[in-house]
Amino acid sequence: MFIIAIILGLLALAALGASFFISQEPGRYGDVNPARRIARLVSAGLGVVTVILLAFTMVYAQDPGEAKVLKNWSGAVEGQPDTTEGFSVKAPWVDAIDYDIRNQQAVYIGSGNDDYNGRKADGPQITVQDKDGVSANFDVVVRYSIRADKVADVYRDFGQQQAFRDRLINQDIRSVVRNAPSGFTTIEVLTKRGEIEKAIAAELGIRWEKAGVQVESVALQEIRYPDDVKQRYADAQNARTEIVKAQAELEAAQISAQQKVVQAQAEADANSKLAASLTDPILRQRYLDTLKELAKAGNLVVVPADGGNQIINIPAK
Repeated sequence: MFIIAIILGLLALAALGASFFISQEPGRYGDVNPARRIARLVSAGLGVVTVILLAFTMVYAQDPGEAKVLKNWSGAVEGQPDTTEGFSVKAPWVDAIDYDIRNQQAVYIGSGNDDYNGRKADGPQITVQDKDGVSANFDVVVRYSIRADKVADVYRDFGQQQAFRDRLINQDIRSVVRNAPSGFTTIEVLTKRGEIEKAIAAELGIRWEKAGVQVESVALQEIRYPDDVKQRYADAQNARTEIVKAQAELEAAQISAQQKVVQAQAEADANSKLAASLTDPILRQRYLDTLKELAKAGNLVVVPADGGNQIINIPAK
Protein backbone atom coordinates (compact mmCIF):
# COMPACT_ATOMS: atom_id res chain seq x y z
CA MET A 1 0.00 0.00 0.00
CA PHE A 2 2.90 2.34 0.76
CA ILE A 3 4.34 1.74 -2.73
CA ILE A 4 0.95 2.44 -4.30
CA ALA A 5 0.71 5.68 -2.30
CA ILE A 6 4.15 6.74 -3.52
CA ILE A 7 3.22 6.02 -7.15
CA LEU A 8 -0.02 7.96 -6.81
CA GLY A 9 1.84 10.83 -5.15
CA LEU A 10 4.30 10.96 -8.02
CA LEU A 11 1.43 10.98 -10.51
CA ALA A 12 -0.21 13.83 -8.58
CA LEU A 13 3.00 15.85 -8.76
CA ALA A 14 3.34 15.05 -12.45
CA ALA A 15 -0.23 16.21 -13.12
CA LEU A 16 0.37 19.38 -11.14
CA GLY A 17 3.61 20.04 -13.01
CA ALA A 18 1.95 19.42 -16.33
CA SER A 19 -0.69 22.00 -15.53
CA PHE A 20 1.98 24.70 -15.51
CA PHE A 21 3.02 23.86 -19.05
CA ILE A 22 -0.47 24.06 -20.42
CA SER A 23 -1.29 27.35 -22.16
CA GLN A 24 -2.84 29.94 -19.90
CA GLU A 25 -4.91 31.42 -22.72
CA PRO A 26 -8.57 31.53 -21.81
CA GLY A 27 -10.95 29.11 -23.39
CA ARG A 28 -13.80 29.76 -25.79
CA TYR A 29 -15.94 31.34 -23.10
CA GLY A 30 -13.18 33.42 -21.51
CA ASP A 31 -12.60 31.14 -18.51
CA VAL A 32 -9.46 29.21 -17.54
CA ASN A 33 -8.16 26.75 -20.10
CA PRO A 34 -10.14 23.47 -19.46
CA ALA A 35 -7.06 21.27 -19.97
CA ARG A 36 -5.23 23.16 -17.26
CA ARG A 37 -8.19 22.83 -14.91
CA ILE A 38 -8.49 19.10 -15.53
CA ALA A 39 -4.78 18.57 -14.84
CA ARG A 40 -5.06 20.37 -11.53
CA LEU A 41 -8.20 18.42 -10.57
CA VAL A 42 -6.45 15.14 -11.36
CA SER A 43 -3.46 16.26 -9.30
CA ALA A 44 -5.68 17.19 -6.36
CA GLY A 45 -7.60 13.90 -6.53
CA LEU A 46 -4.45 11.84 -6.68
CA GLY A 47 -3.05 13.86 -3.78
CA VAL A 48 -6.10 13.14 -1.61
CA VAL A 49 -5.92 9.42 -2.38
CA THR A 50 -2.21 9.44 -1.59
CA VAL A 51 -2.81 11.05 1.81
CA ILE A 52 -5.55 8.52 2.63
CA LEU A 53 -3.36 5.58 1.68
CA LEU A 54 -0.45 6.96 3.71
CA ALA A 55 -2.76 7.34 6.71
CA PHE A 56 -3.78 3.69 6.41
CA THR A 57 -0.14 2.61 6.24
CA MET A 58 0.80 4.67 9.31
CA VAL A 59 -2.07 3.82 11.69
CA TYR A 60 -2.90 0.32 12.93
CA ALA A 61 -5.19 -1.18 15.57
CA GLN A 62 -4.38 -3.97 17.99
CA ASP A 63 -6.64 -6.22 20.08
CA PRO A 64 -5.82 -7.58 23.56
CA GLY A 65 -3.63 -10.67 23.35
CA GLU A 66 -1.96 -9.62 20.11
CA ALA A 67 1.58 -8.49 19.34
CA LYS A 68 2.74 -6.55 16.28
CA VAL A 69 6.19 -7.26 14.85
CA LEU A 70 7.36 -4.08 13.11
CA LYS A 71 9.42 -4.86 9.99
CA ASN A 72 10.91 -2.16 7.80
CA TRP A 73 11.32 -2.16 4.02
CA SER A 74 14.68 -3.94 4.28
CA GLY A 75 13.18 -6.88 6.20
CA ALA A 76 14.79 -6.01 9.54
CA VAL A 77 12.71 -6.06 12.75
CA GLU A 78 12.52 -2.69 14.46
CA GLY A 79 12.76 -2.82 18.25
CA GLN A 80 10.51 -4.96 20.44
CA PRO A 81 7.04 -6.12 19.34
CA ASP A 82 4.21 -3.75 20.17
CA THR A 83 1.66 -5.22 22.61
CA THR A 84 -0.22 -1.96 23.30
CA GLU A 85 -3.98 -2.25 22.90
CA GLY A 86 -5.83 0.18 20.64
CA PHE A 87 -4.50 2.42 17.85
CA SER A 88 -0.81 3.09 17.26
CA VAL A 89 1.26 4.92 14.66
CA LYS A 90 4.25 3.67 12.68
CA ALA A 91 6.29 4.84 9.73
CA PRO A 92 4.53 4.18 6.42
CA TRP A 93 7.38 2.03 5.13
CA VAL A 94 7.14 -0.30 8.17
CA ASP A 95 4.86 -3.39 8.07
CA ALA A 96 3.00 -4.47 11.23
CA ILE A 97 2.87 -8.28 11.28
CA ASP A 98 0.26 -9.87 13.57
CA TYR A 99 1.12 -12.51 16.15
CA ASP A 100 -1.43 -14.07 18.50
CA ILE A 101 0.10 -14.46 22.00
CA ARG A 102 -3.06 -15.72 23.72
CA ASN A 103 -3.54 -19.37 24.68
CA GLN A 104 -3.75 -21.43 21.51
CA GLN A 105 -4.60 -25.05 20.83
CA ALA A 106 -2.99 -27.66 18.64
CA VAL A 107 -5.50 -30.46 18.03
CA TYR A 108 -4.79 -33.93 16.60
CA ILE A 109 -7.89 -36.12 16.51
CA GLY A 110 -9.48 -38.79 14.33
CA SER A 111 -8.75 -38.51 10.64
CA GLY A 112 -7.71 -34.87 10.94
CA ASN A 113 -10.89 -33.68 9.23
CA ASP A 114 -12.98 -33.69 12.42
CA ASP A 115 -14.03 -30.51 14.20
CA TYR A 116 -13.00 -29.82 17.78
CA ASN A 117 -14.97 -27.13 19.65
CA GLY A 118 -15.96 -25.51 16.38
CA ARG A 119 -12.52 -25.49 14.72
CA LYS A 120 -10.81 -27.85 12.33
CA ALA A 121 -8.15 -30.15 13.75
CA ASP A 122 -4.50 -29.39 13.04
CA GLY A 123 -3.84 -32.99 12.08
CA PRO A 124 -4.94 -36.60 12.44
CA GLN A 125 -4.56 -38.84 15.49
CA ILE A 126 -0.99 -39.74 16.42
CA THR A 127 0.07 -43.38 16.22
CA VAL A 128 2.38 -44.48 19.05
CA GLN A 129 4.07 -47.66 20.21
CA ASP A 130 4.30 -48.58 23.89
CA LYS A 131 7.01 -50.43 25.80
CA ASP A 132 5.44 -53.81 24.93
CA GLY A 133 5.63 -53.01 21.22
CA VAL A 134 1.85 -52.60 20.89
CA SER A 135 0.57 -49.77 18.69
CA ALA A 136 -2.20 -47.37 19.67
CA ASN A 137 -3.74 -44.14 18.40
CA PHE A 138 -3.81 -41.01 20.56
CA ASP A 139 -6.17 -38.05 20.26
CA VAL A 140 -4.19 -35.14 21.72
CA VAL A 141 -4.92 -31.49 22.50
CA VAL A 142 -2.01 -29.22 23.48
CA ARG A 143 -2.55 -25.69 24.79
CA TYR A 144 0.37 -23.27 24.51
CA SER A 145 1.20 -19.56 24.31
CA ILE A 146 4.02 -17.36 22.98
CA ARG A 147 5.82 -15.06 25.40
CA ALA A 148 5.43 -11.42 24.34
CA ASP A 149 9.13 -10.70 24.78
CA LYS A 150 10.04 -13.56 22.41
CA VAL A 151 7.73 -12.73 19.50
CA ALA A 152 10.48 -10.91 17.58
CA ASP A 153 12.79 -13.93 17.93
CA VAL A 154 10.00 -16.25 16.79
CA TYR A 155 9.46 -14.10 13.71
CA ARG A 156 13.18 -14.01 12.90
CA ASP A 157 13.40 -17.81 13.16
CA PHE A 158 10.11 -18.85 11.56
CA GLY A 159 8.48 -15.91 9.80
CA GLN A 160 4.68 -15.66 9.80
CA GLN A 161 2.71 -17.37 12.55
CA GLN A 162 1.38 -20.13 10.31
CA ALA A 163 4.92 -21.04 9.30
CA PHE A 164 5.84 -21.04 12.99
CA ARG A 165 3.02 -23.50 13.70
CA ASP A 166 3.96 -25.74 10.77
CA ARG A 167 7.71 -25.78 11.35
CA LEU A 168 7.86 -25.92 15.16
CA ILE A 169 4.58 -26.57 16.97
CA ASN A 170 3.12 -29.30 14.77
CA GLN A 171 6.37 -31.17 14.20
CA ASP A 172 7.47 -31.14 17.86
CA ILE A 173 4.09 -32.25 19.18
CA ARG A 174 3.87 -35.23 16.86
CA SER A 175 7.48 -36.22 17.60
CA VAL A 176 7.17 -35.96 21.40
CA VAL A 177 3.79 -37.71 21.58
CA ARG A 178 5.14 -40.63 19.52
CA ASN A 179 8.09 -41.11 21.88
CA ALA A 180 6.38 -40.55 25.25
CA PRO A 181 4.58 -43.96 25.60
CA SER A 182 7.78 -45.94 24.88
CA GLY A 183 8.53 -46.03 28.60
CA PHE A 184 5.08 -47.39 29.58
CA THR A 185 3.64 -50.88 29.20
CA THR A 186 0.22 -51.38 27.62
CA ILE A 187 -1.48 -51.65 31.00
CA GLU A 188 0.32 -48.53 32.21
CA VAL A 189 -0.72 -46.56 29.12
CA LEU A 190 -4.35 -47.45 29.84
CA THR A 191 -4.15 -46.75 33.58
CA LYS A 192 -1.57 -43.94 33.90
CA ARG A 193 -2.85 -41.38 31.44
CA GLY A 194 -1.95 -38.49 33.75
CA GLU A 195 1.70 -39.53 33.97
CA ILE A 196 1.96 -39.74 30.16
CA GLU A 197 0.44 -36.25 29.85
CA LYS A 198 3.02 -34.90 32.32
CA ALA A 199 5.86 -36.58 30.40
CA ILE A 200 4.69 -35.02 27.12
CA ALA A 201 4.30 -31.56 28.69
CA ALA A 202 7.77 -31.75 30.29
CA GLU A 203 9.50 -32.72 27.04
CA LEU A 204 7.70 -30.03 25.02
CA GLY A 205 8.61 -27.46 27.69
CA ILE A 206 12.29 -28.34 27.30
CA ARG A 207 12.15 -28.12 23.50
CA TRP A 208 10.22 -24.83 23.42
CA GLU A 209 11.93 -22.96 26.24
CA LYS A 210 14.48 -21.22 24.01
CA ALA A 211 11.82 -20.39 21.41
CA GLY A 212 9.76 -18.56 24.06
CA VAL A 213 6.79 -20.93 23.87
CA GLN A 214 5.07 -21.97 27.10
CA VAL A 215 3.17 -25.27 27.46
CA GLU A 216 -0.13 -24.63 29.24
CA SER A 217 -1.58 -28.15 29.23
CA VAL A 218 -1.57 -31.51 27.46
CA ALA A 219 -4.75 -33.60 27.29
CA LEU A 220 -5.05 -37.14 25.92
CA GLN A 221 -8.66 -37.06 24.75
CA GLU A 222 -8.73 -40.67 23.57
CA ILE A 223 -6.45 -43.72 23.65
CA ARG A 224 -7.42 -46.35 21.08
CA TYR A 225 -5.87 -49.82 21.10
CA PRO A 226 -6.98 -52.68 18.77
CA ASP A 227 -10.04 -54.64 19.97
CA ASP A 228 -8.04 -57.75 20.88
CA VAL A 229 -5.73 -55.68 23.09
CA LYS A 230 -8.69 -54.08 24.83
CA GLN A 231 -10.23 -57.53 25.41
CA ARG A 232 -6.98 -58.82 26.94
CA TYR A 233 -6.91 -55.78 29.17
CA ALA A 234 -10.51 -56.40 30.26
CA ASP A 235 -9.70 -60.05 31.01
CA ALA A 236 -6.65 -58.99 33.02
CA GLN A 237 -8.76 -56.52 34.97
CA ASN A 238 -11.36 -59.21 35.75
CA ALA A 239 -8.64 -61.61 36.86
CA ARG A 240 -7.13 -58.92 39.05
CA THR A 241 -10.56 -58.26 40.58
CA GLU A 242 -10.98 -61.95 41.40
CA ILE A 243 -7.52 -62.05 42.97
CA VAL A 244 -8.28 -59.03 45.11
CA LYS A 245 -11.61 -60.57 46.13
CA ALA A 246 -9.95 -63.88 47.08
CA GLN A 247 -7.27 -62.07 49.06
CA ALA A 248 -9.92 -60.11 50.91
CA GLU A 249 -11.85 -63.29 51.75
CA LEU A 250 -8.65 -65.02 52.92
CA GLU A 251 -7.73 -62.06 55.11
CA ALA A 252 -11.25 -62.04 56.57
CA ALA A 253 -11.02 -65.78 57.37
CA GLN A 254 -7.61 -65.32 58.97
CA ILE A 255 -8.87 -62.45 61.10
CA SER A 256 -11.93 -64.51 62.16
CA ALA A 257 -9.72 -67.47 63.11
CA GLN A 258 -7.41 -65.21 65.07
CA GLN A 259 -10.38 -63.74 66.90
CA LYS A 260 -11.60 -67.23 67.84
CA VAL A 261 -8.14 -68.21 69.07
CA VAL A 262 -7.95 -65.07 71.17
CA GLN A 263 -11.44 -65.67 72.55
CA ALA A 264 -10.70 -69.31 73.40
CA GLN A 265 -7.44 -68.33 75.07
CA ALA A 266 -9.24 -65.70 77.10
CA GLU A 267 -11.85 -68.25 78.27
CA ALA A 268 -9.12 -70.75 79.13
CA ASP A 269 -7.22 -68.13 81.09
CA ALA A 270 -10.40 -67.15 82.94
CA ASN A 271 -11.21 -70.79 83.82
CA SER A 272 -7.63 -71.35 84.93
CA LYS A 273 -7.75 -68.34 87.22
CA LEU A 274 -11.16 -69.41 88.56
CA ALA A 275 -9.95 -72.95 89.27
CA ALA A 276 -6.84 -71.61 91.01
CA SER A 277 -8.98 -69.38 93.22
CA LEU A 278 -11.30 -72.21 94.48
CA THR A 279 -9.37 -73.39 97.55
CA ASP A 280 -10.84 -75.90 100.08
CA PRO A 281 -11.90 -73.22 102.60
CA ILE A 282 -13.67 -71.28 99.87
CA LEU A 283 -15.44 -74.39 98.58
CA ARG A 284 -16.49 -75.31 102.15
CA GLN A 285 -17.88 -71.83 102.69
CA ARG A 286 -19.87 -71.93 99.40
CA TYR A 287 -21.21 -75.36 100.47
CA LEU A 288 -22.49 -73.94 103.74
CA ASP A 289 -23.96 -70.88 102.04
CA THR A 290 -25.87 -73.13 99.68
CA LEU A 291 -27.35 -75.13 102.59
CA LYS A 292 -28.51 -71.93 104.26
CA GLU A 293 -30.23 -70.70 101.13
CA LEU A 294 -32.05 -73.98 100.67
CA ALA A 295 -33.14 -74.00 104.29
CA LYS A 296 -34.47 -70.45 104.13
CA ALA A 297 -36.71 -71.50 101.24
CA GLY A 298 -38.33 -74.21 103.40
CA ASN A 299 -36.67 -77.07 101.64
CA LEU A 300 -35.77 -80.31 103.32
CA VAL A 301 -32.07 -80.89 102.88
CA VAL A 302 -30.54 -84.28 103.52
CA VAL A 303 -26.80 -84.25 104.07
CA PRO A 304 -24.88 -87.56 103.91
CA ALA A 305 -23.62 -88.62 107.31
CA ASP A 306 -20.18 -89.46 105.95
CA GLY A 307 -19.71 -85.79 104.97
CA GLY A 308 -19.89 -86.48 101.22
CA ASN A 309 -20.54 -83.77 98.75
CA GLN A 310 -23.88 -85.12 97.51
CA ILE A 311 -26.93 -83.23 98.80
CA ILE A 312 -30.53 -84.40 98.54
CA ASN A 313 -32.93 -81.48 98.21
CA ILE A 314 -36.64 -82.09 98.84
CA PRO A 315 -38.57 -78.97 97.84
CA ALA A 316 -41.23 -77.66 100.23
CA LYS A 317 -44.85 -78.28 99.31
